[in-house]
Amino acid sequence: MAVPTFMRRVSALVLSLSLAFAMMPPLGAADPVFGTIQVSGPAWVASDSADWSRLSTTRPLVAGDRLKTGSDGYLLADLGDSGVVGLYGDAEVTASDATGTPTIDVHRGKVAFHLSPESNLKLQADGADIESQTTAADGYVEYGTDGIPVVVVEEGALMVQIAGVDKQLTRGERMPLRDAQPTAVQQQTAEPIQLAQADDDSDRKKAAAVAGGSAAGAGGISAAGWTAIGIVGAAVIGGTVAATQSGGGGGGGS
Repeated sequence: MAVPTFMRRVSALVLSLSLAFAMMPPLGAADPVFGTIQVSGPAWVASDSADWSRLSTTRPLVAGDRLKTGSDGYLLADLGDSGVVGLYGDAEVTASDATGTPTIDVHRGKVAFHLSPESNLKLQADGADIESQTTAADGYVEYGTDGIPVVVVEEGALMVQIAGVDKQLTRGERMPLRDAQPTAVQQQTAEPIQLAQADDDSDRKKAAAVAGGSAAGAGGISAAGWTAIGIVGAAVIGGTVAATQSGGGGGGGS
């Protein structure tokens, strides 16, 4: 008896999902899941129980994950109500939840973020803590050639704690995360990619268009989150769409 076409498609879907989960590093039963990872280009994940492995599919973001991107890779972490974090090329972070607070520790490269008001997510870099307060916050952390990370606020406000001292940063301010004071962002900064303050906001429009203009957006990420992440979100979703179209080109047969 012939197997109905829809049953063959369901079987193929189950097989593809099984393979995707089989390729995931093992997750400890007690490891909290506090987000979802999407990638475009070369990116890898490791943990205390697993060596570096290539990321090629959407997977959960789990406490203990160590994530890194290649020079032309992008990685987007959707943290639900807490916000969105995006890794540019040659960036590396660790996700943890040791104190019950989801934490993204930035080790190198450039990492953009959108934090919702009073988000429970904390970013760290070089021992400094970065958190939102009563307003949403958009910006990024970036390590310079001198090895000192700088935090830049592009929208909203942040509270940054360095060596036990709290400093508030507002829109247009930047601060090295090593014994320094906030300063205004120079208008002619040499940033290769701007996010919320970009003069040419085509990347933001592209990301918002990909999100479909809905509150939920693509992949469950809000339009505001896509706008904040800008080029990272556009690159990740653009790569996902291209891969889907390429993989589905021969799917018309029975």
